[in-house]
Amino acid sequence: MADRKIKRALISVYDKTGIVDFARALREEFGIEIISTGGTASLLKENGIPVTLVEEVTGFPEMMDGRVKTLHPKIHAGILADRDNPEHMRQLAEQGIEPIDMVVVNLYPFEKTVADPNCTFEQAIEMIDIGGPCLLRAAAKNHKHVLVVENDMLYSLVLKHLRGLGGCQGVKLRDGRLPFGAFWTTTQYDAAVAAWLSHNVPDSYIFGGVTAIHCLLDEELRYGENPHQRSVSVSFAGSAGIDRFITGEREPDPEPEMSYNNRVDAHAATELCQELNRADMPKVACFIKHANPCGVGIAADPVEAYRTAYLGDPKAAMGGVLAFNFAVTDDVAHAVMDSLQRWGKKAGSGSFFLDVWIAPSFAESAMEIIRTKKRWGTRVQCTNEIDDDPKSQPESLDFKRVFGGMVVQEADNLGLNEDQWKVPTKRKPTDSEMTDLRLAWLVCKHTKSNAISICKDGMLIGNGAGQMSRVMSCRIATWLAKENGHEEKLRGSVAASDAFFPFSDGPGLLIDAGVSAIIQPGGSKRDADTITLCDERDVAMIFTGTRHFKH
Repeated sequence: MADRKIKRALISVYDKTGIVDFARALREEFGIEIISTGGTASLLKENGIPVTLVEEVTGFPEMMDGRVKTLHPKIHAGILADRDNPEHMRQLAEQGIEPIDMVVVNLYPFEKTVADPNCTFEQAIEMIDIGGPCLLRAAAKNHKHVLVVENDMLYSLVLKHLRGLGGCQGVKLRDGRLPFGAFWTTTQYDAAVAAWLSHNVPDSYIFGGVTAIHCLLDEELRYGENPHQRSVSVSFAGSAGIDRFITGEREPDPEPEMSYNNRVDAHAATELCQELNRADMPKVACFIKHANPCGVGIAADPVEAYRTAYLGDPKAAMGGVLAFNFAVTDDVAHAVMDSLQRWGKKAGSGSFFLDVWIAPSFAESAMEIIRTKKRWGTRVQCTNEIDDDPKSQPESLDFKRVFGGMVVQEADNLGLNEDQWKVPTKRKPTDSEMTDLRLAWLVCKHTKSNAISICKDGMLIGNGAGQMSRVMSCRIATWLAKENGHEEKLRGSVAASDAFFPFSDGPGLLIDAGVSAIIQPGGSKRDADTITLCDERDVAMIFTGTRHFKH
């Protein structure tokens, strides 16, 4: 395919950043005729740049407050004609239509508009761009002959190519990057509109087969679950991040510090911390390792909450993700940085560092302590991507990839539904047991199934996660509690199970270890056996009626 000189460019942009300089360069350096619309045309004229109005090309005025202006055969035929097809070119000549060789368009700011809480339905509707996406799609379809420019970050890149090629189209730009960017933009735009409209339809309609997932590429991660796997972070909202991946114009980022595993663990830590926050727990500290809680502490004092979380399993805490529902002050920073010296060595730990540290905020002086006190402090990723508001709303949907696509479910946002809890045993839990049972139940909810969580005095002392049998999770939870020096705490502790016990062997193991109260969904055919065992051993038990499997 021979390169052809660009003779005509259609420019119609909502965001006019950089457009005057770009249009002036097109006109003065390359003699390109500029066709334009409305406000864009007025701005270019004001700056002394000759412009041909769209209505002069179409012979038809703009109408309906600008809703109809570029939707015309003389525009779209000029863009879509295949220059290598003699019949296309004959039809253009027959209709007196000249080809359009470049399309410069950006879209109405729909997402920004609807993000305003005061935005009305009518205002949102007016920000749904029709002509812009049509122009981008037409130019991108015919990218063999038409340059499509869909954001201001591309202006310098296009000019660079034009100058380097003597005014001719750049094959590399046209054959890949620019058409991809245009279709990506229109895809994301349509998804944003569909996502906004989906808020006005019943959930049953969405789960009946229609939903909108608005995905955006956020950042490249250090690696995936393993170093040989590449990984990126994708979000379901927002508008930043994708441009640098499709334009190549921005400076490359330094080596990413956050890995796939870090990101997954950070999400798990944030979810658990905010769950406990919504349950009106006091100060909360959570350690996550491989997506499972390995240390959780609650206390009135922030340092004490952290200490109990760390001592839950100090060996597992090393290299983990830490989340707080409270601000990091100097005292807290010193406590975390000195964990090994203050408590860890005595508990048998040989080292300590963090990969990710999450809190609502970090004091500047605390950050100075973190960055200078230990060598690992220069590497830990400190982020405030957590909401300390107890009324914060959790995610509404949960996504998981499966072969050929993904499965989507409503997120498990049921917390302490105590109005449905029942005590089938003779003994009811004491007040202190109830406090720990609430904690254990929520920690268990955020532990991979099969899950058994043991707590005492606001502290997670043993967690059995991800086992194929529930009795094995019981063994692991009790063994970990003893291994980490909590054998004394096991006496009078409480245990939570994310699903019912199919047999009484699991509860028997827990009770033998010292557990005095158990919380579980109930519903097994052999519940009576477990109730009898608990009554014989003077153990209180709660049936929640709710299962919390986590895969």
